[in-house]
Amino acid sequence: MDAAQISALVTAAVQAALQNQDVINAIRPPARVVQAVPYAVTPAGAGNDAWDFTSSTGLKIFMASTAPLPVLYDGKEFGLRDFLRKILQRAESYGWTAIFMVPDGTGTVKNMTTQYGSLTLANVQAHAITYLRLPRREQQASACLRKLIMGSITPKLANRLSSRSNNYNVNIAAVPAPGVAAAAPDIKEDGTCMLFELISMVSVETIATVAILNKKLINLEHIMEEAKSDIEEFNFVVEDLISQLEARSTAPPPMIHSLFEGYANCADSTFTKYIAFKQMCYEDGTIQIDYESLMHMAGEKYKALVRKNQWMQKTDEQLEIIALKSEIKGLKARPSATTPTKAPVKKEQKQSYGDKFAWKLVEPKGDEPKEKTVNNKTYIYCPYHDTTKWVLKVNDKGIDHRTGCTKKKDAMAAAAMNKEEDSTEAALAGAIEDVGTAGVEMNP
Repeated sequence: MDAAQISALVTAAVQAALQNQDVINAIRPPARVVQAVPYAVTPAGAGNDAWDFTSSTGLKIFMASTAPLPVLYDGKEFGLRDFLRKILQRAESYGWTAIFMVPDGTGTVKNMTTQYGSLTLANVQAHAITYLRLPRREQQASACLRKLIMGSITPKLANRLSSRSNNYNVNIAAVPAPGVAAAAPDIKEDGTCMLFELISMVSVETIATVAILNKKLINLEHIMEEAKSDIEEFNFVVEDLISQLEARSTAPPPMIHSLFEGYANCADSTFTKYIAFKQMCYEDGTIQIDYESLMHMAGEKYKALVRKNQWMQKTDEQLEIIALKSEIKGLKARPSATTPTKAPVKKEQKQSYGDKFAWKLVEPKGDEPKEKTVNNKTYIYCPYHDTTKWVLKVNDKGIDHRTGCTKKKDAMAAAAMNKEEDSTEAALAGAIEDVGTAGVEMNP
């Protein structure tokens, strides 16, 4: 086969292949055109177009976005930050955040849920008018927010809020030009203004508000006492006070030393030793920490001690002190042997002695002699006898009472025992003090 024949065969094969491809293309379905999908971080967050609440999807968005929060807010200032945080989370999930971005008097946009202290009601109402006049998503978001608020607060707080509805009923009628009659009021209830009014009810603004918050942040020892040494509770209160300052565009005061003092007031000795070590390292420049880092470290140490079941547990030193105190208590409970008290002379005792020996019952006074002779017998005064005060100087057995008085010996022995107990108690008390003040090496 020559070259011409080979070329003819190749050409025929190519033409046949092209014809087959035309057949394939004719029966192949056209390629599907992929439509661009609006990007959204959350299911209801794409675009600014109004939701269709008459559709199944729109109804689901409305029901889910307005569902009450699990725990009703009671209007206490302490819980305001957490309530606003949950409201903001709901807004982020369903595309409401635009209604919270309010320009202040200078035109600077503020997030009302975190910077409400920098805004006025007039700022919020002016912002609300911009979207309440238009049939857009922001107006729908405002309505959803109203329903969410009223369903997430206690009935008592809802009644208080309703009594101040004038502040969240906004007149959206256009301001007439000079010389033109004013249009009839067009009042619409706004969710953003309602939330701001709720904040204003809870967080009373006075000239001294910032000063009071700063003072609380400086006196953290008192907060630790109120938290009953619960570090998580303590940190939560401190963070809440800081957030209240930030909501008023005010930075918190220098807090690192106040935090060290607050943590040092905790009742757990292991924790306070840890904090003391951190403070020592901070003051000598070994570590550099700010108040946020210190709060984080304190919180982690607290959780670690709780996990190990070591929180508020007695240390060896504390257990030793308890044992010593128990021993002292036992010593004090023992009956003490003391010199018998001088019992008053009873009438029947005098009668038993008779008038002849009644003088034996009378103690010598002042400088009166302690020895006397009666009926040719020598008597001496002995304070150790309960009844008779005068006894024979030398008894019938020839024993000198001054050296052989058994009652005196008993009293002397009892006094010696008491002295020994007092010495033991003093030694134990000293040991307790030594244990309590002994320096213990601190570990980070």
